[in-house]
Amino acid sequence: MVTNMGCGSSTHKPTEKSAVIPLTPAQKYLVRETWETIELHKNSVGKKTFLRFFEKNPEYQKLFPEFKDVPPEELEKTNALYGHTKRVMKAVENAVSALDDAESFSAYLDELGRRHKTRSLRPTHLEAMQDALMFTLQDLLKSSWTDETSDAWKKLFHFIIDHMIYGLQS
Repeated sequence: MVTNMGCGSSTHKPTEKSAVIPLTPAQKYLVRETWETIELHKNSVGKKTFLRFFEKNPEYQKLFPEFKDVPPEELEKTNALYGHTKRVMKAVENAVSALDDAESFSAYLDELGRRHKTRSLRPTHLEAMQDALMFTLQDLLKSSWTDETSDAWKKLFHFIIDHMIYGLQS
């Protein structure tokens, strides 16, 4: 079951930035193993994630200049949505690839956060995106989505969010 991580009392503390991805070897294995399936469907996973993100948070659509004026029922057909989902899924792919290289991945995420300053991105937006992605992954992976798998992905996303927030606030 996917839990809502987007509460107002966020546990993300960007000043306590760590260059260590807090996953055990078993959790890294679970992430890599499930990524093999996710990667085969990454375009649809990205699109479904964004559609869920906007469905649950319609006010967030205005944060994206490229589709702020697109009616929700037309969003799925836009090239802009496809382009952005492709970039987000590339960031997830980078996370999986960098599980053993936290230092360079941290620098990448910090910069990614800095680049999102112009979009008025907030920690709650990132947490809502995490919720949407976790829901989509659970739906895709079905029976292979276990509590252990969920926990591993959550820890990875917390790392991503923490560093993006650090970049946003630097």
